[in-house]
Amino acid sequence: MIYLRYFQGNTFLHKLDPRAKLLILLFFIFVELAFRDVRIIFIPFVAALVLYFSARIPFKEVKGTWRFMVLLIVVIGGINGVFLFAFPGANAHVIGRYWIFTVTVEGISAAAAAILKLLAVAVATVTMVLTTDPSLYGPSLAKMGVPYKGAYVFDLAMRYLPAYVNDLETTLNAQMARGYKTKGGKNIFATIINTIPLIIPVSINAMLSVYEVADAMELRAFGAKKQRTWFRTVAFKKTDYAVVAAVASMLVLFIYLRTLYPGIWVPA
Repeated sequence: MIYLRYFQGNTFLHKLDPRAKLLILLFFIFVELAFRDVRIIFIPFVAALVLYFSARIPFKEVKGTWRFMVLLIVVIGGINGVFLFAFPGANAHVIGRYWIFTVTVEGISAAAAAILKLLAVAVATVTMVLTTDPSLYGPSLAKMGVPYKGAYVFDLAMRYLPAYVNDLETTLNAQMARGYKTKGGKNIFATIINTIPLIIPVSINAMLSVYEVADAMELRAFGAKKQRTWFRTVAFKKTDYAVVAAVASMLVLFIYLRTLYPGIWVPA
């Protein structure tokens, strides 16, 4: 099962301000969108792995998440590879031809870069989500100037998503205890299709819970004032400022590298 709940800890990332984590994540996204050179993309990929392992998240708690993420990335990377090898460039370095596909050095480099891009962003995103207390999303967004209604909606979404996954897991375990089995074996797609009868009632129950929360907020006059206070607050510390400075420096460096390596890397 996918694990998206907050994992408590006392590491560097756990203590970091959520706004600093958001800046780190935006940096990863920028690098992955700006570069096509697999050598440059490999750097943030390694950095994302270092951040993940520094968070000390037990693998057994998140193996379901990684199984799903890797499967999704392989599927997307495979589709991308089909187009790369089916329509090679005019001056491509051909390695071999198989049916309608032409394997080229440029295609392999671009496919590897695409997979590394997705993996780096996935690792960074999962790491930030698992190390950030959900109760800090709202205050952090409010400090960034987001209207408190929008901040509160995002805060509730990040709280309810783990709750939804937990309810789905509980329902699945309860039905399996009653003899229900998701047919499909090793076929992940068949398993997902056979899980739909369990997803529907859990989704309906989640929708009813949302309506109950909305009614409770309305009874408490949520939205009656233009400003509001938060029970928990966030504030930058020296470590957060140091992270911001480091990210800014790395951003300048990678912008410079973008001018040097704008295209796909082709081994000489």
